[in-house]
Amino acid sequence: MTTQRSILVSLHDYLFGIGCVLIAAVVRVVLLPWVGLDVPFITFFVAVSATAWYRGLGPALFASLLSALLAVYLFLPPLWSLQGSHHLIPATLFCAEAMALAYLTDLLHQHQRELGESEERFRTLADSAPALIWVNGLEGCQYVNRGYLEFLGVDISDIQGYDWVQFVHPDDREQYIAAYQYAVGQQETFHAEFRFRRHDGVYRWMRSVGKPRYTTDGSWVGYAGLTSDITEQREMQLNLQSFTEELERQVDTRTADLVDSQRRLRELATELNLAEQRERKRLATELHDHLQQILVVGKMAIGQGKRAATGVPQCEQALQKVDDLLSDALAYSRTLVAELSPSVLHEFGLPAALRWLGEQMKRFELTVTVQIQTPEELRLSENQAILLFQSTRELLINTAKHAETKEAIIRVTQEDGTLRLIVQDQGIGFDPTVAQQSGSTKFGLLSIRERMYAMGGRWEIHSASGKGTTAILSLPYESVSGPVEKGIVASSNAGIVMNGHPVQAGAICRILLVDDHVMVRQGLKSLLDAYPDLQVVGEADNGQDAVDLAARLQPSIILMDINMPKMNGIEATTRIKTRWPQILVIGLSVNASEDNAGAMKQAGATRIMTKEAAVDELYGAIQEALKVSVSASS
Repeated sequence: MTTQRSILVSLHDYLFGIGCVLIAAVVRVVLLPWVGLDVPFITFFVAVSATAWYRGLGPALFASLLSALLAVYLFLPPLWSLQGSHHLIPATLFCAEAMALAYLTDLLHQHQRELGESEERFRTLADSAPALIWVNGLEGCQYVNRGYLEFLGVDISDIQGYDWVQFVHPDDREQYIAAYQYAVGQQETFHAEFRFRRHDGVYRWMRSVGKPRYTTDGSWVGYAGLTSDITEQREMQLNLQSFTEELERQVDTRTADLVDSQRRLRELATELNLAEQRERKRLATELHDHLQQILVVGKMAIGQGKRAATGVPQCEQALQKVDDLLSDALAYSRTLVAELSPSVLHEFGLPAALRWLGEQMKRFELTVTVQIQTPEELRLSENQAILLFQSTRELLINTAKHAETKEAIIRVTQEDGTLRLIVQDQGIGFDPTVAQQSGSTKFGLLSIRERMYAMGGRWEIHSASGKGTTAILSLPYESVSGPVEKGIVASSNAGIVMNGHPVQAGAICRILLVDDHVMVRQGLKSLLDAYPDLQVVGEADNGQDAVDLAARLQPSIILMDINMPKMNGIEATTRIKTRWPQILVIGLSVNASEDNAGAMKQAGATRIMTKEAAVDELYGAIQEALKVSVSASS
């Protein structure tokens, strides 16, 4: 808004007004020959307007009164007189008009001065701004600030219209013009990033933003914009982008290295586990094939000694003590072999091994329910079967030690191409995160997880305080491939049955000994040679030779070991009973487990017993088998 200047002005302003009025009077006198006395106030309006424009409203009002007096005195009849009422009306009208003219002129002057001051402030602000400021009209450039001219090193005349385009980099020029023309066509905000040539010939990256300008009636008249130097910013962005790309590359490399390290660690963990299992199996084999056989032969020898020492109490007592010690040693060796490498896992597969494990956990006062909801003959590789068995044993031991419960469940299921082994209890529960970090046993929950991952499987554990624990071991079933586990071979009625004759009571019984240990065969032979109605007609150290000798010798009874190379006793018994059903088979084993006994029974064996029991029970078992055979044939 305009602020009125004070009416109280200096004397010079009033003298300026008096001068303008006197000049107007002189001019009016000069015009008398042409205009006469018809328009007495014409020149005085100019004097009032000039005084208002240059000296303000106060001097202009004074000039209005002075002009009225001079015009009435000099140019209204009667001339040279101020008397007469007819002078009052014209003078009053002139004063009113002159004062209105003075006010309007002063108001216009104030607006004009404020506009000039505003423009001067804008130019000062624009020239001091650290950016290039420009105003474009319909015909191109209308204004640029001093920074714009200094940046280009040119005068305003060099960039009139659209001549400034010549300073845009040739590679950016076409794109810049297209963007500007599109913004003009849409009458919308203009944005562009381009290279602009500085006064030293160096191209700098600039960002230009222009806002549309409109008149008061809404007509578009061009742009007002700002162009800033973003060279350093772009360099920082490029450096940041390069740094980011390098960081991503290094992260990818480190991630790949980490993944590869994890893969190698898992492979190493798997290999260590397999190496441990191989060593366990080797030690178990050594104990079974040598120590246990020696202990069995020792018990056989003690048995013969006890019969020879009948009637000598001191000898009988001494031999009995030795026999008891050998029995304890055999029992301990069986336990040790089972803990090192349970033969049931290798011979009968994972389902049978899990049932056996459930029975073994009774030593820890833990009752385990085993639920097998899959085929008995799972096609599991040895590595996978060992991993699942060891993991289950570790979980059950953890349950027995920490869960404060007496019951657990093992469930094996197969669905959606995945084999799942679930170990569950209703104990006190625990925090899985803490357990995985600390590891409670040698095998460890973390070790279970890593080895499951190495096998392509998955490991889950769910537990909460007071809500028990559920562990889930999962393997993709399509990856669970390999040879069928050794196990029970079903007997068949196919094959050739040679004619034979049942053994008659009182006849000599022909016996074939089958065992892969020479000492055991010698011990059995010396034991049987003590009976005149028994005759050892042959010996074999593996199942395949047993089948061949059975065909050639046609024995009455075969004493068959179970664990042997080439062909085990179960398969050999199946083949022999299929072709020669009249031959009786009695199974012998250091570890006559329920699985072994069941498999031999299914293969056709008449009976199965431990080798240590053979000292006292073998002859009776042979006689009983012969009687059953004679009764069945008669």
